[in-house]
This record gives sequence, structure tokens and C-alpha cells, in this order.
Amino acid sequence: MFKNIVFDIDGTLIDTEKAYMNALLKVLNEQRHHDFTYEQVVTIFGIPAKEGLQELGLVDEDIPGIIKDWYVAFDDFADLAGIFDGVTNTLKSLQTFDVELGIVTSKTLAEFKSVFDPLGLTPIFQNVVTASDTDKHKPDPEPLLKMIEISGIPAEQTLYVGDTKFDLDCAHGAGVKFGLAGWGAHNNGQFQEMDYFLSRPAEIVDLVR
Repeated sequence: MFKNIVFDIDGTLIDTEKAYMNALLKVLNEQRHHDFTYEQVVTIFGIPAKEGLQELGLVDEDIPGIIKDWYVAFDDFADLAGIFDGVTNTLKSLQTFDVELGIVTSKTLAEFKSVFDPLGLTPIFQNVVTASDTDKHKPDPEPLLKMIEISGIPAEQTLYVGDTKFDLDCAHGAGVKFGLAGWGAHNNGQFQEMDYFLSRPAEIVDLVR
């Protein structure tokens, strides 16, 4: 059924939520004297930094400096990030099937190289679409449409695994089935239109057997 298994990164392949959100809180509250809570900033997890900071109501002219300081501060919390349990074994199992593996992420190419590459998983994936490759970003379908274009595998044979409503909307906008990464998602009832609920990574293998 599926010939192309495509993954989001943050909250799906790697657990970076606490690292990114604590780094952002440090920049906003300690360095710029705002008063954000974790619950407020986590709502932008998984979408491009600029758009997320705009949603938090930050002034456009301040955003480039905040983003720069945010990624510097990430290093202070990098020990909180890591590959989710079961992901590596699942990816290795998927490699034994007649499927391609891809990534569609809201990270820029530079962010992808600095955060994801060091984990050693990049060679597993045939195709990668970052925020640097498209004009529009999730929840717009353009990133997954770009994946369909470069992989040559049609939407009906593609599964997108992600952890946010932005991922779901991107998938369905592109005509792609969506699997919720239950191990990383904050499910507050916003995923009623998901096609598959995946409680652990290994369940993806069952969809391609």
C-alpha cells in the first residue's frame, strides 16, 4: 500500500521539545524580560521559528535576533534531546521493505545539518525536504507536494508520520495519509481526522508488511 514513508523530525524522530522550549524560555524571559510559560511556548513547537514567534505576538523586528539567540541557547539544553526509543530499530526494519524513506521538516537546511545530522540517521533517508526548499511551510501542503515531486511516488502511496495538527493538515492538503506519532504528540482532541494512531514507532512496520 505505502511505498514512501515520510517523517517529521521534532516530536516524531527525535525528542527535542524540552530542549527547544526551555531554550526559548531562556531567551524570552531571562534575556528579553517577557513572562511566557512553558504551556504558551510549546504551542509553536514543530512550526517554522519565524511563524511561531509571530503567533506568540512578538514584534517582527525583534524576531531575527530572538531566533539567533534561541539556537545559541539550544546548546545549553542539548542534553535533553535524543532519538525516541524504538525509532532507530524501526527505521532499520523499514529498510528491509520495498519502500523509500523521507523527511519533511520545518527546520531550515542549516538547522537540519546542525541538529539532525549529528545523530547519524540522515543516511537512512533517500529524500529530505527542509523549510529551505519551499516558499510555503506546514500546514500548507507545499512541502509534501515537493516530496512527492522529488521521490516520484504518488500521494496515495505516501504516509506522513508527524506529531502536530500542522503535520496532519499538510498531509491531507497534499492528499497523503497521516499517521500520528503518539509517542511525541500532545493529543488534545485536535487529531480526529488522522488516518492512523501509532502508539510506538514499530507499528509503522505493520503498515508496510
